[in-house]
Amino acid sequence: MRGHSIVAAAVVAGIAVGVSSIADAHEEHDNGHGPTAFTAMMPILNVASVEASLEHYTTVLGFNKDWDWPAEEEDKTFASISNGEVHVFLSENSQGARPVWIYYNVGDVDKLHEEYVAAGAVVTQEPIDQPWGAREMLVEDLDGHVLRIGGPPSEEGDGESEEGGDEAKEDG
Repeated sequence: MRGHSIVAAAVVAGIAVGVSSIADAHEEHDNGHGPTAFTAMMPILNVASVEASLEHYTTVLGFNKDWDWPAEEEDKTFASISNGEVHVFLSENSQGARPVWIYYNVGDVDKLHEEYVAAGAVVTQEPIDQPWGAREMLVEDLDGHVLRIGGPPSEEGDGESEEGGDEAKEDG
């Protein structure tokens, strides 16, 4: 029985880490709407395998594993990952549909592109300067979810989209 108490405490502690991130977000921001203000967003991605997605997001896409659940079992069905201030939940075959698109902001799209290519990420659109003033690329995860990653336009770019750039605008 003592072993179950320890495991239960570990699960609660793991969930508390994710919940504390949510609680911190509520305390840090008040945009004039008081307690009804949205202060954070954590998308939930429906994935075929939490274990495989955790491996992919942490080794290929540069995310950190915050926690997974259930802690006492080998087959995980839910997890939290993060990169910088961005948190994402992974849910195995539940909570939502596949695929979805998520937009991320970064400081240097080209540097991230180099890292992703070296790690073996599936880049479906190379970085391009878009006419709306952002440099963007598209990356696909194991389940077909699209990470649309944008940042400042390149210094040599003129703000015009390269060939194929308008596809992202039309599709997304």
